[in-house]
Amino acid sequence: MAGAGGRTGGRGGQRSRLWLGLAVLIVGSFALGDSTHRVRAAADWLSSWWPWLLLALALLNLLRSAITPGSLIAPGLLAALALGGLAAAHGISARNLADFVAPAALIVVGLALVLSSHETESHQWTRVLATGRVRTADGLGSRTDTSQVVLRAIAGELRADLTDSFLDGSLTVQVTAVAGHVHLTVPRDWPVTVRTAGTVLTRVSDTGPRAGTDADTAREVGLHLLGLAGAFSLVRA
Repeated sequence: MAGAGGRTGGRGGQRSRLWLGLAVLIVGSFALGDSTHRVRAAADWLSSWWPWLLLALALLNLLRSAITPGSLIAPGLLAALALGGLAAAHGISARNLADFVAPAALIVVGLALVLSSHETESHQWTRVLATGRVRTADGLGSRTDTSQVVLRAIAGELRADLTDSFLDGSLTVQVTAVAGHVHLTVPRDWPVTVRTAGTVLTRVSDTGPRAGTDADTAREVGLHLLGLAGAFSLVRA
């Protein structure tokens, strides 16, 4: 029952990001190059309010996440971008900002949201400029239908809970944190090996009791981290 509920919630999140991404992509493409004449009123409004909208989004993400060092990265990035936009208001011409910078940013964000909406049955979850939680009660490992789990946080936060899952065979977990925070909770009896060779300026924490040395060697989890100015937290519960 828990797994079915999680999949239903995941499909709802997919649809939300898909429609939001498409809307942002359409608006950005329509405004690109000639927004002064096509959407003058909208451009004037956005040029005045978009930094405050980013600040509001940063505050929303902060409130939805636990107050930990990793959780502060995504809201901090959004706030920095917003403040940078306010500071650069007199350094970039209003025409260039309205005609090229803002529409191009909308296109990039729209594409990212659309791409992140494809959370397939292969246990891939992505959060872009958002905070989200996922939970699975499925069987994982090389002896099941799922031998790999993919977790990504791009200027956002993803909290994945695998404590209701059972491990059958070896499992690969690919983690990407780019100016974002990935928080992973696994059962305490899972033998986990963390590989951090692909991390730069990324905080990695590993807490909780570890599996004993007599653990079943046929059951193992390999965590491969790719991080840039992000954070990863592993909790063994």
